Amino acid sequence: MSDLAKFEVLAKRVELFRGVEPENVAKIFSRGTTMRVPKGETIFIKGTTGNLMYIVLGGKVGIFDGHKILASLTSGDLFGEMALINAEPRSATALAMEDSFLFALNEQTFHKLMTKSVAIKILLNIVTTLSHRLKTANEKLAELEVAQEGS
Repeated sequence: MSDLAKFEVLAKRVELFRGVEPENVAKIFSRGTTMRVPKGETIFIKGTTGNLMYIVLGGKVGIFDGHKILASLTSGDLFGEMALINAEPRSATALAMEDSFLFALNEQTFHKLMTKSVAIKILLNIVTTLSHRLKTANEKLAELEVAQEGS
């Protein structure tokens, strides 16, 4: 499989890159960092500030608030994206639940690397991801409210 074909697959499988040309995905990957994170290692801690966003390329990452798991992320999922949008502290802790392979992109590279059209596509994909997460959280809250009313 050619390098361009690999990036074409990533453009289709990774929500962040939906609608982004494979050539631009290749450019983004050439400037980011890939990293191996052993099982049990903390990627970032709630309350800290950061400027990296991550994509799970392999393995499994848990997003935690204390001991409570908020999300379990696998290949193609992104996390830490709020670091590219605002300068607020991390809202949760990320921990490798399995040996994992991640792609990390920092804020400066994100801004320097992309044309406006690519940046807009990626930001819209981030907004879509956040919207799905908010919808899921709202559904869980509604289920909890119904369960409490039935008690």
